[in-house]
Amino acid sequence: MAASQLSRVLAALLFAFILIVTFNARAGGSGLNTIVVANQASSNSCLLANYYCERRSIPPENLLKIYWGGGNVSWTDSEFVTNLLNPLLESLKNRQLTNQIDYVVLSMDIPYRTIFPNTNINSTTSALFYGQGAGGADAGTTNSYAFSESTFQKSKPVSFPTNSFLATMITSDSLSNAKKLVDRGVESDGSFPGQPVVLAKSSDTARNIRHRAFDNAIFNSDLLAVSTVIRKNQDSPSSQSGLLGYQTGLPYFSISSNTFVPGAIADSFTSFGGIIFGNNDQTNLLAFINAGASGSYGTVAEPGTDTQKFPDPQVYFYQARGFNIAESYYQSVNAPYLGLTVAEPLASPFARLGSGSWSAGVSNAFLAGTAPLSVHVNAHDATRPIQQIDLFIDGKFYSTITNISPAGGNKITLSLNGYPISYTVTSNLALQSIVNDVASLINTASNFNLTKIKAIPRGDRIELQSTATNHQAFPFFVSEEASATITGATYRVSYLPETFKPRLYATGADRSGKFEMNVEIPTALNYAIQASTNLVDWTSIMTNSTPGLLSFTDPESLQYPKRFYRVAGPTPYLPPKVSVPTVTNGGTFSMMVESQPGQPCTVLYSANQIDWIPVITNQSGGAFEFLDATASTVSRRFYRAWITPPTMPAFSVVATNPSSLLRVDSAVQPYTVDISTNGTDWVSLATNFTYRQISMAANSTTGNASYLTTFVRASCSTFLPTSACGYQEFKLSKVSPLAAGDYLRFAIAKTNGQSVIIAATNQTAGVHYTNLVAEIVSMINTNPLLQSEDGVIAEDFSAGNFSSFFLRARSSGHAASGVYVNVTKKGSGLTALPSSGTLRVNLADLQPRNHLYVAAGAGQINANFTLDTITLPDGYHELTAVAYEGSSVRTQTRTTVPVRVQNTSLTATMTLLGLTNNASAQGSYQIQIAASTNNISSIKLFTTGGAMAVATNVSNVIFPVHGTNLWAGLHPFYALVEAAAGQKYRTRTEWIRMSP
Repeated sequence: MAASQLSRVLAALLFAFILIVTFNARAGGSGLNTIVVANQASSNSCLLANYYCERRSIPPENLLKIYWGGGNVSWTDSEFVTNLLNPLLESLKNRQLTNQIDYVVLSMDIPYRTIFPNTNINSTTSALFYGQGAGGADAGTTNSYAFSESTFQKSKPVSFPTNSFLATMITSDSLSNAKKLVDRGVESDGSFPGQPVVLAKSSDTARNIRHRAFDNAIFNSDLLAVSTVIRKNQDSPSSQSGLLGYQTGLPYFSISSNTFVPGAIADSFTSFGGIIFGNNDQTNLLAFINAGASGSYGTVAEPGTDTQKFPDPQVYFYQARGFNIAESYYQSVNAPYLGLTVAEPLASPFARLGSGSWSAGVSNAFLAGTAPLSVHVNAHDATRPIQQIDLFIDGKFYSTITNISPAGGNKITLSLNGYPISYTVTSNLALQSIVNDVASLINTASNFNLTKIKAIPRGDRIELQSTATNHQAFPFFVSEEASATITGATYRVSYLPETFKPRLYATGADRSGKFEMNVEIPTALNYAIQASTNLVDWTSIMTNSTPGLLSFTDPESLQYPKRFYRVAGPTPYLPPKVSVPTVTNGGTFSMMVESQPGQPCTVLYSANQIDWIPVITNQSGGAFEFLDATASTVSRRFYRAWITPPTMPAFSVVATNPSSLLRVDSAVQPYTVDISTNGTDWVSLATNFTYRQISMAANSTTGNASYLTTFVRASCSTFLPTSACGYQEFKLSKVSPLAAGDYLRFAIAKTNGQSVIIAATNQTAGVHYTNLVAEIVSMINTNPLLQSEDGVIAEDFSAGNFSSFFLRARSSGHAASGVYVNVTKKGSGLTALPSSGTLRVNLADLQPRNHLYVAAGAGQINANFTLDTITLPDGYHELTAVAYEGSSVRTQTRTTVPVRVQNTSLTATMTLLGLTNNASAQGSYQIQIAASTNNISSIKLFTTGGAMAVATNVSNVIFPVHGTNLWAGLHPFYALVEAAAGQKYRTRTEWIRMSP
C-alpha cells in the first residue's frame, strides 16, 4: 500500500479510536506524569521544587507541599505514612491525577531512610516504589519491573500495584549543587553523548562482584550501537573525565567535579553508599552527583554481597534504548528496597523525539460546542512509529485521541541465516504477546534443531542467541519457492573463484564520524583497500587475507574533505613457484616455495613423475623454505607445488514442501548456491559472504490486513560476535591444616592442543591450605606457556576458610574459552569445585547475539477529532497532544496550543495588584478577581501547588498573596469562577517570577 493510501486509511480509522481510553498504555515520562514533593519547613526544598517544576514544565497542581521539621536523615514508618504517603495519595485523588502520575520527585531535605517495625529499614524512594515495609529484612523481595523492558504501568510491583511510583530524590550537600543536578538532567535530553561508560572492576574482591554482568551489558549496548560501554580493571575513578557513566565496587574513593557529562549514571557497590547525610565512613553517592552525574544509587543499610540489591550494568543498555534514568534504574535493580535513588528522573540522553503540530487556526481560537480539531504527528524515524496520542487539557489527562494496535493479519517474516520463519498477527494483541509468540515460534523444536538459535522474550525485544558449537561454519539455508514447480531441479555449491571481483559499499559513519564500509572478500588472497583524494593517486590503507564480509573503518577519513575508495585484488590463479633445490649438510635438499599470500600451497614429491605424494602444506601462503631430509635416501626425486583446493562444504535438501529448503554446512570461504534443470546451465540462488557469521533479516508486511501497523527490526544484519572472555570460578576449601605431601594440580589443555601442568605440593605439615591455592594462582600467572593469547590468567583470588579464584581466557570469544581444565588433589577434606571443565560458565555471553524489536503504530498520523467544549469551563485553556512511541520506551512527543472556550455569557478578569515580575518572595501582594455576574457561588485562586485561596458567594474578591508561601521561582496564577447555576470560567494564566 502506498504511503498516501495508508495515511488515508489511518485517518479514516482514527475517529473510531477516539473513545479508547487506555491508562495502561501511557508511559514514557514527562512533567505531565510527575509530582514534586516539597518540604515547607525547608527553604531549600521549596526553592529547588520551584526550580525543577520550571525546568521540566510541570503543571502547577503537580506540586505537593508537606511539612516535616524532623531532619533529612530518617523517619519512622508512621511518620512516613502520615507526612508523605497519605498526603501524596490524597492529593492525587483530589486533583484527579491518580492514573496520570508515575514519577515522584522528593525535593531535598526530606528523610532518605524509613525505619519500619522490627528495625527493618527501607530507603524512602523504595518505600514509595514497593509500599511501606514491603522489602522486609533481607527478604529478597523482587521487583517485577526489573529487566522487564516493559512500560512501568504494565509491570508495577505486585506488592504495591496501585500506589507504586518511580520515586527519586533530587538533593545534594547544597541547593546550588542540587540545581546543577536538575540542569544536567534537562540538558541531556536527546543529546546522544558519544562519551563512554566505564564499568570498572576494582581489586576489592568483596565489592567487584558485578563484573560478571559487565559482558552482558556491553554485548547488548554494542548491538544498539548508540553508546560506548567499556570495562576496565581500575581502583579509582579520580583520573577519569568526560564519562557517560561509571560503575565500580569501592568503599572509599575520590572523584573530580568534571568526571561526567549530562545524563550520566554512576554508582558503587558498597554497603553505605546511600547514607548521604549523617554518620558514614564510606564515600556516598553524592560524590557521583557532585562530580556531574545525573543519577546515582546506594543502599541505606547493610545489603550484604547481594547483587540483586544494586543496579545491574544493564542500566546503561536501558538508557541507550531511550528509557529515562528513573526507568533505567528501577529496571536494573531486582530488589531495590534498601536502595536510595538520587536522580533527575526524566533525563533521557538517547530519547528520539518525533515532531507534532496543531492544524492552522487552532492557536488562540475561540471554541464552542463540539469543536473539530486536528493534530499532526511525525515519528522520529521509521523504526519508532507513533502508536498513541493523548489529549491533556491544562496539564490533566482528558482523553485518548488515537490508539493504534498491531493490525490482525500483519505478517512478520524472519530469515535466520537464510532459514525462513513467518508469523501472522492476530487481532487485539499487545506488543509483548507478539514478542512472546515469535520467540516461541523460533524456539519450537523443528526450528531450533536446524538453526540452533534460542529466542528470549524481553518486553518488546527478543534476544537471539546462537547455541551452535561449531563457530567456524554456521548452517546456512536457501529457500527456493520456484523449485516446487520445477521438475528435475538440481543444486550445487561452488566457492567463489579468484576472478570474482570484491565489492565495497559504504555503511555510513561510526560514532566518532569516521567513514565505515563493508567489503566482500571472495577468497583468502590478499586484497588491498586503497584510498585517494583525486582518483589518480591511490594509497593502500589496509590489506586483508580473510575471506568473507569485512567491516572496515578508515581512521584518517576525518582529515580529508573528500576521499575515494577501491579494492585492489591479487592476480587470479597465479601458480606457486618452487626454486631449484640446493644440497645442504648431510644431503638435505633445501628449496624456496612461494605462493600468493593467503593461498594455501602443498609441496609434493615423486620418484617417477606419475605418483605424487604430498609432504607439507603451507596454509597461510607466501614464501617459505622447505627442507627434505630424506632426499639422500633415494636415487632421484622430483618436486612440484600446487594450490591446495579448499574442502567443499556439505550440502543437503532438508525440506521440499511447499518449497525447497537447502542447507549448507562447513564452508571455509564464500560460496554460491546454484540451481539447474539440465545439469549444464546454472542459475545462482544465493551468494553467502557471511559463512562464519549468522545473517539476519526481519521485515513486516500488511499481510491480509488493510493496513500495516506492526513493525519489526533487527539490530544488525549479522549476529554480533562477542568481546567477552570465557571464565570459570574455582572454589576450594579444607577444614584441617595441610599435611606434608598434600598437593593441588591443574592440568590446562590449551586450544592449540598443548597441555600445561601447574602443580604445587605442600612441604610442611600444619600450613593453611590457602597458601597452596595462592601458589597455584601465582604459578598460573607466571608460566610463560600461559601468557600468550591462547593462554589463561588467574584473578580475584580470595583467601579464607573458603577460597576461590577466577580462571579467565586471555582472548575473547567462544573458541578461546575452550581451554579445558582438570583439577586433581591430595589432602584429607581438600575439595575443589568444579573438578574439570572449560572456561564457559558465561556461555550466554560468548555466543553470537542479535536483537529483534517489535513496535506498533504509524510513521505519521493526522488525527482528526472533536472536543466537547461543554465539559470544560469557559475561558482560557491549553491543549496538549502527547504522542507516544509505539514501543516499550514510549518516548513522548508533545505539542501545545492555547485556546479559549466560550459557551456561556460568564466571564471574569484577574488583576495582579503590585505583583510584577521579579517581585520579592518576601513581600505580600494582592490579586483581584471580578466576575461578570453577581450570581457567583465560588472563586478559587490557583498557583504553584494548586488552589491557594477560595471565596464563596461573592462576585468580586481580593486575595492576599504572601510570597513566603511560594518562595522564589516562576509561578502561574489563574482563577476558576463558578456561578450558582453551574457555569464555570477560567481566567488567563499569568506567569510571575519571584526573586529571593
